[in-house]
Amino acid sequence: MLAVLAAVFGSAPAFAVQYGELYDIEWCPCNPDDQYDANGSVVLGKTVMCPCDSMYDGYNSTMEKDVRKLQHKTKQTLERAKNFKYYVGFDYNKSQLTPASGSVNFNHLIFSQSGGLDVPVDTMFDDQDNIGIVLGTRPHANFGIEIFYNRSYDDNKVTQIDNTTLGSTDYHMVNTYISKYQAYGIDFLGYLPVTDYFDFIAFVGLGQYHFDNEARFESHYLESGNQPAVDSADFDFSEDKLAWRVGIGAQFNIARGLVLRSMYRYIRLNTDTIDYLQEFSVGLRFLF
Repeated sequence: MLAVLAAVFGSAPAFAVQYGELYDIEWCPCNPDDQYDANGSVVLGKTVMCPCDSMYDGYNSTMEKDVRKLQHKTKQTLERAKNFKYYVGFDYNKSQLTPASGSVNFNHLIFSQSGGLDVPVDTMFDDQDNIGIVLGTRPHANFGIEIFYNRSYDDNKVTQIDNTTLGSTDYHMVNTYISKYQAYGIDFLGYLPVTDYFDFIAFVGLGQYHFDNEARFESHYLESGNQPAVDSADFDFSEDKLAWRVGIGAQFNIARGLVLRSMYRYIRLNTDTIDYLQEFSVGLRFLF
């Protein structure tokens, strides 16, 4: 039977479907060393695109773009993780105070003339140094936010000694003016990175300032019989002001997680006694 069929139809290879007819195969002449079979580029019944074919080029280009996009997103994520740093800082601020024009009147002084004693503002205040505490974050290489608290020393005082004569009494006067303040607020910082270790900084902010002022008057004189006597009076007065702050500066990344910063700040107060403050600051930031 087999012999009959063989005689009628011929040998089996005559009936076999040619390999290239069964699959859509593209011959790959550019990579003869690759493991393609004799009839084309077929692996497990799937056509493998030839590396020198335009379809393959398009696929390869798209894949490279996807890889570059993924790499870019990864880099952005790492950059955000790198810049999003919280920190705590401490500043020493050298403040120069510019008094407002005018004077402050103190009534009910036994040794003053009628209407009280007028004291020029510019004789009552002096420069006031303060210590600052800062909490901040830098979510972007060019942007940051800080909240601050400043408190001046308690020994900012000015003492004046004068002699005056009222009627027939010669008064030796010792006047002491004490001023201190505290402030808190928020600053918005812009960074201009120059190198990995150095940044320029500019900022604008808003601060609430509270001034506690004290005036102490002592009048020394001689009573009848040349007996020494002292008349004294104390006055307390405070001022509160919401003020704008602007400034510039620079910082140095001196070690991993440690930054040295120097700043100049201008604070516009415009109160009854103080026109504005200028601060020259140096401090440290500890990153975590």
